[in-house]
Amino acid sequence: MPIDMKSMIAGTFLDLAKQKEIDKITVKALIEACHISRQTFYYHFQDMMDVIAWSMEQAARAMLERGLKAGTPEEAFSIILSSAAENHQLIRKLMNSQKRDQVEKLFVQMIKKYIQELILNKAPELSLNYSDMELLLDFWAFGITGILFQHCIEERTDAQKLARQICRLLSERPKS
Repeated sequence: MPIDMKSMIAGTFLDLAKQKEIDKITVKALIEACHISRQTFYYHFQDMMDVIAWSMEQAARAMLERGLKAGTPEEAFSIILSSAAENHQLIRKLMNSQKRDQVEKLFVQMIKKYIQELILNKAPELSLNYSDMELLLDFWAFGITGILFQHCIEERTDAQKLARQICRLLSERPKS
């Protein structure tokens, strides 16, 4: 079976990230750890940020598959929050790196896409015009990303409780 080189490179990056700070991981260190040539690395990725982005996309895709199988919105949110809690050390390292701004944007994009796919597949009856839907998705994505960074980078985050709270707040109607 052929080697999935992108997955191998990304996996090695994640292994290195467990050992050292993100900013200390260079292309040279990564290709040495992978036992590949610089040319092979650049055939698959543009730079280290591309490795991070691709890794996040793969993680998001796996979470979305699980989220679409979830029985409730609470379970779907719990999947992404649990994943963040499980990877709190890596997220903390990414947020403490010089790539923080780029990583934050990637998280917002990832969460926005996750919520959008959940809505399209789980609540197709939601009737909003395009502009309102975009604004709502941005609102939720930025809010959930902020909550994720605030709570899920802690070791003892109760992802299920947090998911319950988010769903309760999103579904409650203002009292008149």
